[in-house]
Formats: sequence, structure tokens, C-alpha cells
Amino acid sequence: MKNIEFNKLKNARDSGGINTLDGKTVRKGIIYRSGHMSRITKSDALKLKNDLDIRMIIDLRSSSEKEKRPNVPVDGIRYLEIPYFNEDTLAVTGGMGSDVRSALKNAENQQELYEYVPDLNNVYKLFADDEFSVSQIGECLKTIMANRDGAVLFHCSAGKDRTGITAALIYHILGVGPDDIMADYLFTNTVAEKPSIKYSRLIRIFMRNKPLAEKVRKVFLADELYLNTFFDEISVKYGGTDKFISDVLKITDEQIESFKDYALE
Repeated sequence: MKNIEFNKLKNARDSGGINTLDGKTVRKGIIYRSGHMSRITKSDALKLKNDLDIRMIIDLRSSSEKEKRPNVPVDGIRYLEIPYFNEDTLAVTGGMGSDVRSALKNAENQQELYEYVPDLNNVYKLFADDEFSVSQIGECLKTIMANRDGAVLFHCSAGKDRTGITAALIYHILGVGPDDIMADYLFTNTVAEKPSIKYSRLIRIFMRNKPLAEKVRKVFLADELYLNTFFDEISVKYGGTDKFISDVLKITDEQIESFKDYALE
């Protein structure tokens, strides 16, 4: 498990190379994940298209997020937009932390800033509870599972929460064990830890607000509690992850077997 080096693309990695519980391995070079792609360079674009053979990019961000940070288009790569939150729900999530940096710079009222920064434990419940989010997760998974034309990359803003949920469900469908799913999810912190320390430290120094500093630190990080909250919510509400996939997301056994035939070796 390692990050792919780009000039201006963060938290990018191949989802392949991880083992399943029945001894198979997820193929490398067919499914990638990353953070937002609004700042990629020409060399980054060439690497995505030519070196990684990416032919489809799925953007999980909302319309307002895309307006603020539009993806840089790459010739020969198809772009799909499958936002996991509508604008009303996104407002509850504080933009999933995507605008925390700008909010910190422009904040005038510390209490308002504290309320703006989301509690990601509650956000992860929304992934399982919000009707729109559930529908979009299903569409994204089906799109990834059906792709056979080159590689596919999916991303949100930081490549941590919406992207992390998507990767976790893909791995579950392919038969990866929960410990390895969690390890992949937490690997994001190799990238996220630095900004989490930076911004929480600035708040402690200049605002002298320890509760806010701790809340900001957490919003930048992947946490075992968050992913477990999502799967626990699925278990309570739908009777387990398999039932959520089959009964709620409407992913059939035939689709799963076809995906396994393609994605495992």
C-alpha cells in the first residue's frame, strides 16, 4: 500500500494488490482513488492517461464544491459526476471539511467556526441514512463494477470520507476482510496527518481554543470510529452489509460475480 507520486494530486493510490479472505488478490491497474483534481499539472494529466490508463474519472463532490475547485479536464478521459450529498445535506456536513482551510482564514466568530466544522461521526451516519446518498453510492458502485474500458478513478475533495466509504464497499464486495479494509481506510492519514497538525496547532496558538483545535484536527483525519459507525448503522438499519448491498443498493449476485471475475486474480 503506497501513494502514487504526482505534482499536484494528493492521496492517490491503486486499489489493487490487497488480498481477499479466500486467497485471491485485487488486480492492480484497474481501480484508483484520490483527492480532488483541480490543480493537476500537464505531467499529472499525462500520467493519469498514459501511465495509469485511466479512462473514467468519477467525481463524488457536490455542485458547489466543483464550482469552487473544478477538475482540470484531460483529453481522452470520460468524467462522471455522482455527488454523494445534495446541497441541503452538504450544508449540514460543513462541506465535508473541504472548506475548513478557507473558513479558518476568514472566520470572525470562533463559535460559528466550531459549529461549521462537522462531526464526522454524524456525517458517516448520513452515508447510510440519507436517501439521496444511498442512491448515489449504489450508482457509483455499479458504474465502477461495470467498467471494462481501461482504469477508473473515483475521488471527492480530500479522498478520505466519500472516497473511503466507496473503497470500503468495493473491497467488501470483492471479499476483502474487515481488518484489511480498515487498514486501507486509515492509510489516508499518511497524507492527512500533516495538515491536521498544522491547522490544529495554528488554532491553539492564535485562537487559544483547544476544543476547536481538536475538532479541526479530527476533521482532517480518517478514524476507525467513523468507518465503524457507517457499517454499524448499516447493520442496525438494514441487517448487515450484504443485505445493504443486495436489498438497498440493488447490486445483484450476477453483477458481483462478474466483477469478481474481472477484478480478482
